[in-house]
Amino acid sequence: MRIWLHHHARAFRQAGSFILAQPLRHTISILLLGMLVALALSTGFFWQRINHWVQHTLPEPTLTLFMTDQANEAQMHALWDSLAANPQIRTFEYISPAQALASLSNSPDLAPALKVLDRNPLPGAFVLHLRDPNPSRFDQLEQEFSHREGIAQIRSDRLWAERLETVSTLAESILGFCALLFAFLSFLLIAYQAHQQALRRQGMHSLLNLLGASSAYQRRPFAYYGALLGAGAGLLAWAALFWALALITPLTHALGALFQITLDLPPPDIRDGGMLLLFSALGGIFAALLGQGNSRAN
Repeated sequence: MRIWLHHHARAFRQAGSFILAQPLRHTISILLLGMLVALALSTGFFWQRINHWVQHTLPEPTLTLFMTDQANEAQMHALWDSLAANPQIRTFEYISPAQALASLSNSPDLAPALKVLDRNPLPGAFVLHLRDPNPSRFDQLEQEFSHREGIAQIRSDRLWAERLETVSTLAESILGFCALLFAFLSFLLIAYQAHQQALRRQGMHSLLNLLGASSAYQRRPFAYYGALLGAGAGLLAWAALFWALALITPLTHALGALFQITLDLPPPDIRDGGMLLLFSALGGIFAALLGQGNSRAN
């Protein structure tokens, strides 16, 4: 166990010596890596926020069932039970004519015109909120309830659901591609740095082979080298994200107040930071070993 720890400590010191031997080169490399990782992290973070805003901030597409004037209590109860048992419906509410009139009366533009009405001439309606706001679900439910007794008309927000799905899919494709691109460029940069370090150590590599050193022994410093570069880049990216959020948050609050919607940008928690450092270090290890192995093949 002591020998194993000694070998790893020696490998870690060697990895540190790679960086300290060329401080300017590695400072620039870590800054560039941090920028690439920050861009990859930011695209993933903003994709999550865009998805959250689409689902919770923008108006939710609904399906409204308008009842006929002749709908009796039995038909209303039967429809209520059918809606409650339908697994595609997350929740629903019944809006009576009196509730609808009271809600419209609260609007400053409509209140004067509605004062002449003593009651709402329109029938009551069921407003359905779907579990999966997929446009095909709206078509399916609209067809299912179109011939139901007591229902006069169905109003579907299918077009709005299509637009939300298009925005979500487009954002996912663009931001996902950018995140993968930035992560891949970070991987290539670490692999290139490890490749250059391995080329400089060709003489030492030949000597270690003559002394009978194992491949694992020779790879170990490069694994720590990649881990240091990856972890340093991840830590820098984490700080850059917090700095960017501190600058952007007041702007999003002002934009949300302008459009009367909630646009919050909560910072990632410590667990997300730990996962970022872990995956950055693991990616750096794999990239460095790949670069070192490629130099040996050449």
